[in-house]
Amino acid sequence: MGKRKFAVEVIVKAKVEEVKEEEEGEDEDLIREEKYLLQNPPPSFGNLLSGFAFSGSSSSQAARIALTPQPTPSENPPPTSRSLRSRGPPSVRREARPAAEPSSVPTRAKNKRPKHTGYAPPSTYAHLPPLPDTLEENLICVFIGINPGLTTARIGHSFANPTNLFWPLMHSSGCTPDRRLPPKMDRKLPELYSLGLTNIVERPSKDTAELSKEELLAGVAVLEDKIQRYKPDAVCFVGKVVWEAVFKVRNGRGIRKGEFEWGWQEGIRFGKEAGGREGEGGGRWGGCRVFVVPSTSGLVAAYGPEFKRALWKRLGDWVQIRRRERGENAPKVLEPAGGSGEVSLLRIER
Repeated sequence: MGKRKFAVEVIVKAKVEEVKEEEEGEDEDLIREEKYLLQNPPPSFGNLLSGFAFSGSSSSQAARIALTPQPTPSENPPPTSRSLRSRGPPSVRREARPAAEPSSVPTRAKNKRPKHTGYAPPSTYAHLPPLPDTLEENLICVFIGINPGLTTARIGHSFANPTNLFWPLMHSSGCTPDRRLPPKMDRKLPELYSLGLTNIVERPSKDTAELSKEELLAGVAVLEDKIQRYKPDAVCFVGKVVWEAVFKVRNGRGIRKGEFEWGWQEGIRFGKEAGGREGEGGGRWGGCRVFVVPSTSGLVAAYGPEFKRALWKRLGDWVQIRRRERGENAPKVLEPAGGSGEVSLLRIER
């Protein structure tokens, strides 16, 4: 029993001595490393971290913390306020922006006005009935349009499209001073207001682009024959296209720059018979005055409403002057019937 106890004590002492030798060896190694680092310090932030280096040997764990290598200035320079502002947030610096990918969602096309379809032969709208003229002799003014639109041809009355400004301008100008007439009353114009309607081209179309230049030029002679027959005081071309065709037939060329102004075409008489003179008498008719306004179609928006109203007002004022000179009212007054001495206005449809 005594021998066994003695053996145990010897073994324990040997272990203790071994542990002490290991610890002393570790301490000596740490001391040698510390001396080397003090003589050869590693690169740091301008040696600013040297003041925080551990200089004792009481704890191996603290020594390991002090000896942890630090980044060098060349590897990671200290940030400045300017560099932080220029670099932006860290998350932005670390993450690269993804490349833009084409969207798979189809984009909506911009609304564009429908393009003109170009010339359309007469057979295209041959199923639509022709629009009759509204003419009588000795009218104050005859309004001459380009040709009937499709809505006008279907309904059978002039300027019937709701977007057309003809009837509103007729009223605001004083040509029909008492009211804005509906298209269905176009046949009443000669009877009530001494005004008439016709076109340079008879066939209907969607727009002017569907007519040929030859049709417009051929319509001038037909138009002139009508005016010579009915002999109005004036004609109003509703659309410069009409006047351009008339001008070309009369002069053999188109209108040059500076030769045209809206309104009265001074010094020009339309429908003048050969040898005729301006004014009444002389045996041959001297023609009628010419007034030109832009097309009243809703497809024509080159001129504003104020311009159109002012231009039409010039014509309307002249029409009312001619009415007074002719002793007429608008609408006209019937002669006394049955000797009663009473007069009555023509019944106007509403």
